[in-house]
Amino acid sequence: MNQGSTLLVCFDGLRRDRATAERMPNLARFIAGGVDMIHSRSVFPSETRVASTSTVTGCAPGEHGLVANRFINPAVVPDGLFNTASRADLLRADALGVLVDRESLGHRLARAGKRFAVVSTATPGATFMMSYGAGSLGQPVFSVHEGVGTPDVMREAGDRFGAVPEAATPNTARIDYATRVLTDLVYPAHSPDLAIFWMSDPDITSHGYGIDGPETIAAQRGCDDAFGRLLDWWEAGDGPENIMVMSDHGQITGTRRVDLRAALPGHVDHLAPGYFSGLYLPEPSRETIAATVEKLAAEPWCGLVFVNLPGEPQAAVPGAFAASAMGGGHRRSAPVSFTLRASTDPEPGSPGNCLFVGGIEPGGGMHGGLAQGELSTVLAAAGPAFHCGVRSATPCWLPDIAPTLLAVLGLASEGTSGRILHEVLANHDGGAAHVERRTLTAAVGDHQQIVEQWLVDGRAITDYGWSNGPGDLLQ
Repeated sequence: MNQGSTLLVCFDGLRRDRATAERMPNLARFIAGGVDMIHSRSVFPSETRVASTSTVTGCAPGEHGLVANRFINPAVVPDGLFNTASRADLLRADALGVLVDRESLGHRLARAGKRFAVVSTATPGATFMMSYGAGSLGQPVFSVHEGVGTPDVMREAGDRFGAVPEAATPNTARIDYATRVLTDLVYPAHSPDLAIFWMSDPDITSHGYGIDGPETIAAQRGCDDAFGRLLDWWEAGDGPENIMVMSDHGQITGTRRVDLRAALPGHVDHLAPGYFSGLYLPEPSRETIAATVEKLAAEPWCGLVFVNLPGEPQAAVPGAFAASAMGGGHRRSAPVSFTLRASTDPEPGSPGNCLFVGGIEPGGGMHGGLAQGELSTVLAAAGPAFHCGVRSATPCWLPDIAPTLLAVLGLASEGTSGRILHEVLANHDGGAAHVERRTLTAAVGDHQQIVEQWLVDGRAITDYGWSNGPGDLLQ
């Protein structure tokens, strides 16, 4: 084992309150034996490519600049949407220098002479972002998608383990295959100081069958079985010193489809539609932004509204929050962004529901917004670098992961905006972080929105948010 070596395991789309001992006994055993960060949260928008980028850069979306899964960037796609699921779009943005504004873990470890690896069953876009820069720096990347991983690793995996299984929901066969690649190929051949293993379930199955569907529960159990084999391998001393587990976001239930292009005919050419949407106004002044917010707030499908005022990133207008207050507000962010309406009940365990634009059928899982079920994530760790049998109540979020991993490896974390989670580290004997609570409110007309946040050493982490307004399309 390399000193401080760590494996980061991600269960994509796993809500914390669905990570139960009944569904995932191996994960529950691991969490109980290590340090459990019970108030861990995603970023906003709670979308996979945004979240994976925040995880590996240690920065909020407003700093790294990958501001949504799909958004308008004419430099990359002159007449349409920049789709971060498209490897071609990502490569074009990277070549133009408009993809990511912060260093990734791959860059940092290569510069320090450390070894980094990624094994992923996620989409090509998510895999590209979590391994950003790794392949070009000679670090091994495996993906279940052809043409995404580094050629030598992909070729050797095929020679040793056969063809990658077909995609399915649950995606257990692909996850099992990737687990073998990690334990039987990547670690013996490359001995990474830091590796990421990303499971695409329960996210993809939950999109199709809902967060509590029997298929999704089966997907969780498939992930847990694979994780159990990883634990056996790790406990036998064949892997890294430490393991950290995470999820990138949760999900709630999509109940009704909304056609935003029909609802906003005057903005069709400037709209990046979705459960989280961006309006790229052609003339974004304070006046046009305020008028747009007032119009959106009067719609029965409108959820929470955010603004990114040119030259005033901390400012807002009536009825909206500054996107920067949520960790957004990058120069590539839309002047006006909004979520669709979601349920207002933040009770723990409540499935939650929302309107949606597409990608699922009613009853399927959805994410991207600020509901508690979307933001509440799993984050836990075990190994000599971490405390044992501890529940940490200090709030944290995805940007805190990279600086903490860098600290475990003995590397500097300058350039990240996340916080080293000293309170979970075994060698820390300092004081606790200072935690406060605040409530943000905004209203215009009959529309009101509320966001609950923690301030951890002065840095905002969003717990959850909701809105009330005219009409009720969720019924």
